[in-house]
Amino acid sequence: MNLPQPKGRQSHVIYLPATGHQVVLGTAGTGKTVMAAMRALHLSQPGAPAWGRTLLITYNRALAKYLANMSGGDTENFHIRTYGRFARGYLKDRGLIRGRNILGKGRVGFVRRAVHAAATNHPGLKLFEREAEWFRDEISWITGMGFQDKEEYLESERLGRKTPIRGRAKEAVWDVLEHYREVRKSADYDFDWDDIAITVRHQLALDDSPRHYRHIVIDEGQDLSPEQIRSLADAAAPDGSVTFFGDYAQQIYGQAMSWKSCGLKVRKVERFQDNYRNSTAIANVAIALSSQPFFGKSDDLIAPIAPSANGPKPTLVKCRNQEEEIRVIRDTAQRLAAEGTVAIIGRTWADLGLVCQGLSSQRLDTVPYSWDADPGIYHTTFHSAKGLEFQSVLIPFCGAASMPMQETVDYFGAEDAWEREAKLLYVAITRAKSDLLITYSGDRTPLLPTDDGLFTEIQP
Repeated sequence: MNLPQPKGRQSHVIYLPATGHQVVLGTAGTGKTVMAAMRALHLSQPGAPAWGRTLLITYNRALAKYLANMSGGDTENFHIRTYGRFARGYLKDRGLIRGRNILGKGRVGFVRRAVHAAATNHPGLKLFEREAEWFRDEISWITGMGFQDKEEYLESERLGRKTPIRGRAKEAVWDVLEHYREVRKSADYDFDWDDIAITVRHQLALDDSPRHYRHIVIDEGQDLSPEQIRSLADAAAPDGSVTFFGDYAQQIYGQAMSWKSCGLKVRKVERFQDNYRNSTAIANVAIALSSQPFFGKSDDLIAPIAPSANGPKPTLVKCRNQEEEIRVIRDTAQRLAAEGTVAIIGRTWADLGLVCQGLSSQRLDTVPYSWDADPGIYHTTFHSAKGLEFQSVLIPFCGAASMPMQETVDYFGAEDAWEREAKLLYVAITRAKSDLLITYSGDRTPLLPTDDGLFTEIQP
């Protein structure tokens, strides 16, 4: 077992009651992932009150690997899974998985065909000028909410979009969804990774066998859909517990929904504001970023308290071009790697390929990584950096031409794109413990706060 020592009130959360639902909200750096792993391990230990087989769930594979390395991996009573792996495993046990009948890559192509088919039923509707990716995102939201029929969707309040969808547009979206399901079924796909949770819940309702898990602990729960959370609550034994850990400032998959919409019933929400990871200077940048109007608001957002740890101001480097950015990132990574862990965090894998080509750097979704890893250089995307921490973080290509990504603006519109990209940038920034370096060429991204004194600004 490779877990750090709990700090402050973290121990209290580990030993919360082992029955019912528990919700723990905290800002970046408060140790939510550590608390989740410790609580799950505790609940799985013979001799602990109400102990039993325990499932620790997270969204992406990189964080699942990190949790496995941190906690010692699976045992008879303790399992770590992504939601997709859990859902597929359960439906396979129920006889509903036939080879490769879950649609993953290529989904946008199926949606595009559905959009073309539905458009003929709604002549002149400007909605159909949008990209297929926008419709894919809306379909994900509908199925993530667990809506089973058209009326549920038409009567719902569509949270998470700056520009509301109403009237004829909602009717048309539902038409696209129905065509999408037909196109998907004709290609012999029964599910996709978003709507699989609906079937999991349906099967659990029919399943009268004892539940496989007594306790379920959910890390980074803000990135699971309400229907996924509901299915996990249904999967826990009636005499067991469900513990939800989340941070709505780091909600990066577009759900924009609260844990309250997931049916969890709690008497008291445990809230954590003390930042144990970032230096004061790095935390100040994150606080300033999350305070900007385009970042989005939620009743569940926790205002962080800047830590007292010392450290240099983050460095903002204005470069002449992309090639100079690459050189600065590579030189800095090699220098800092002698002293601790260094992460190059990029917006896309393609960006990382440009920066890391020929560099002795490990891709984080393919190698073991832990909070006390040996010094070295690692690389990962904004999306896959969730829950991880490094001594130093280097973020390339933060110019206005690259961030927000034009593709995201085209898909979702400027307002939605700014909020999504700002939360991604927040995740990347808050992975750094003591050193943060950001490069850009041209104009700096408007997502970065411009407050005086936050950065040391230099040119190579």
